[in-house]
Amino acid sequence: MKLLNTYSMNDDNTRRQVFWLLKRLSSYSLWKRKRDAWAIFAATYEQAVKTWPENDPDALDPNNLVRIYEALCLYDQGIEELGKGHRHVWRTNGDLYQLYKPVDIVKSRFFGRYHERGIQEWPYPPKVEQINKLRLAEEYAGTEYITEPQDMVANITNVNFLFSDILYESEFYSLPRPIFPKNLPMVPNEQKKMISTGDIVPCDGIWEPGKLSLDFKWKVIPVGIGDFVNKGCFNYLISGARAPFINVFESHEMEKKSIEWRLIWEDTRYCDGTIPDESEYFLDDNPGKRITCRSGEHCPHSGRWATIAGGQQQFAHVEAGKLMPEAAQYQGDMFAPIKPIPATWKLLMRDDGGSVYIS
Repeated sequence: MKLLNTYSMNDDNTRRQVFWLLKRLSSYSLWKRKRDAWAIFAATYEQAVKTWPENDPDALDPNNLVRIYEALCLYDQGIEELGKGHRHVWRTNGDLYQLYKPVDIVKSRFFGRYHERGIQEWPYPPKVEQINKLRLAEEYAGTEYITEPQDMVANITNVNFLFSDILYESEFYSLPRPIFPKNLPMVPNEQKKMISTGDIVPCDGIWEPGKLSLDFKWKVIPVGIGDFVNKGCFNYLISGARAPFINVFESHEMEKKSIEWRLIWEDTRYCDGTIPDESEYFLDDNPGKRITCRSGEHCPHSGRWATIAGGQQQFAHVEAGKLMPEAAQYQGDMFAPIKPIPATWKLLMRDDGGSVYIS
């Protein structure tokens, strides 16, 4: 277990890790993965609502579908904008900020009678938990720290919180921790842009809170600007928002303090419409590969399968031993016949509750 008060923003390795983490959490690839995971969850939840018997004691609430697809719509709109370098989607009126409303409602009402005041109190039945795991695939710990802060207070004050179990562990599930590359990039040490609490943030990027020290002659006469002294954890700030306060614990109370913010790294990714290779943010993909099967091959496990062949995501329930189906190639003309094409299918959920990854 990682304990609090073990990390310092004056430690070079800690600074490098936080710098990398914030770039990962604000990456297009991570948010696109969140969107795709939610789409799989939405389709599976809807299929369960349509096919599970109405008298099934574990039947899912169809009313959740409204919020589920509201969230998917916000994802689609936000991801399209983010892919153009438009990070206003994380401001309070932006699509990716507004996600928290429907997503939190679905989470708090996922399987109503197993909740108290919107909090899960008991383990879900096995087949409900299978679908819940698809919902959990959308969650990446810390993404809420990229959005515009509430009440003008920085999202992250204490660096230790970024590494604590509080972010990753729950009574009923655990979120995967990111795997850091062996060679983390250096943190820039420049003072190109400096703002204070209340100023308009001039550009998207990673900023460091602190104070500028003054150089004195004879220890009494200020003669120039000295070093920038760190006063907290890096934060991702969004252009057009106001630079926030930071929370400081003093005299047994938490107080908001004005602070100066130094630009560490300006985020200009995706502004030219291209998405760079961001595979370094997902080194945790390597330990396990999802089970796949080609059209015409015998299905190895009964369950729900998916493919993106044909230009859009398609789903099929296939029983073990049956031949895997072809996918549908939709034509531009809505009246044109649908063309079957070979596809590679990935296993999303097994009927027997087993793993969907190659052991």
